[in-house]
Amino acid sequence: MTKKTTMALCLGLSLNFAFGAVLPQEGQGPLFRSTDKQLEETFNWACNMAMSYAHGGNDPVGYWYEAALPQREAFCMRDVCHQSVGAQILGLARHNKNMLTHFVENISEEKDWCTYWEINRYNQPAPIDYKNDNEFWYNLCANPDVVQACLKMYEWTGDKDYLEDTRFTNFYDKTLDEYITRWQLSPEEIMSRPRFMNRSEGFDPDNSFHTCRGIASYVENFHGLSVGVDLIASLHAGYTAHARMALMGGQKKRARKDKETAEAYRELLDTQWWDAAHNRYQTFWTEEHKFYRGEGIPFLLWFGAVSRPERIRASVEDILQKEWNVENLSAFPALLYRYGYLSDAYRILVSLPHVDRCEYPEVSFGVIEGIVCGAAGILPSASESSIGTCYRLADKGQDIEVGRLPVFDGHITLRHSGAAKSRLENHTGRKITWKAAFPGAYSKVKAGKKTYKTIQTEDAKGNVTSTASIPLENGGSLTAEALL
Repeated sequence: MTKKTTMALCLGLSLNFAFGAVLPQEGQGPLFRSTDKQLEETFNWACNMAMSYAHGGNDPVGYWYEAALPQREAFCMRDVCHQSVGAQILGLARHNKNMLTHFVENISEEKDWCTYWEINRYNQPAPIDYKNDNEFWYNLCANPDVVQACLKMYEWTGDKDYLEDTRFTNFYDKTLDEYITRWQLSPEEIMSRPRFMNRSEGFDPDNSFHTCRGIASYVENFHGLSVGVDLIASLHAGYTAHARMALMGGQKKRARKDKETAEAYRELLDTQWWDAAHNRYQTFWTEEHKFYRGEGIPFLLWFGAVSRPERIRASVEDILQKEWNVENLSAFPALLYRYGYLSDAYRILVSLPHVDRCEYPEVSFGVIEGIVCGAAGILPSASESSIGTCYRLADKGQDIEVGRLPVFDGHITLRHSGAAKSRLENHTGRKITWKAAFPGAYSKVKAGKKTYKTIQTEDAKGNVTSTASIPLENGGSLTAEALL
């Protein structure tokens, strides 16, 4: 699909929406409108850019979108995990499932329970990253990152293949068992693991396919690294995600075990990686058993591995004091909105279409997620049959509308009329609980003819949010207004 064609498609979405709700089709994204025209222009740019990277099912690999360096005609594990929510928002659920399926079905013992790091449009491991099962590039964060991504896709779509398809469940089981053992990644072993592992005969320290076959981080350029803080954070996220999946399947014992393992990784971060003297986390652990600082802090937040509010704040401040490449920047709007840094999230969000290398695919997909999940605060949960919403712009007087957003077996339309009034239309194919949240301390929310009590919570920055749980039938719509 060319950029010219995609721009016409996005325009068509706006024109069609004006005449009533239409069920989203594969490859079509939602309508976005806002009285904040800079935000609206940012969304339109991201929609057009992201859709220019989407490809139909005519290639040997099937439905896919570019999730790697441009011109590679490929998708890698890290980028797919980080673009998948944006892709779902744009109507690319079929693409996500196909690409994730290719990753999970290619896990093998011959590759020491890795899969293919990068797959091209010809349904082959990308030659730039793979020669054979003994010589290839691989970042060890990727397997647990995929587990987390698959849970996210289930929560957005309700597609039980993510929970029950044996290709997926086999990947989860092998990742959280054999993979952990083979690469010495358990909480008890990870700090003493060697830098190079599972070396084949003829190991060559000057051959990157030998030395990078199992990088213990997403950071690829730090000499001597044996563990990255992002690897421990990813393992925490992988076990946390699988604990939720196991609980959905009635596997209470497995869920409890996974949760305990996840907490053991968090305990490592809180006790060994936290640098109290400088109020920050370390990022690299080397083969010399020394800590060093570098990249990696954003992944602590991406993987939800920090629980203490004061350490979340310290990590955010750590991030905001540095300059970052676009791969990291693309995730910041969604993360910063989540943790209550509204002005910083907005500043980065609207700047992304203008930064160097903004054409990198991860950027536009990250912008889409940053607007829909960040600024509009939309969070679906198939496991709970719920949809959370929350206005998060620092300017409380703007309007935001996200129309025809693909969720579950259909779509929703959400309109925030300022910070204290929202309207949700439910066309998801099921009755839902609308978790209508509003910034500020409100005692109740009025929706239709009923009034609902709120639960008040604080984010990491101390912002208060008031949430009411409101039942909403399929095909129904309600306007909710926060009341003091």
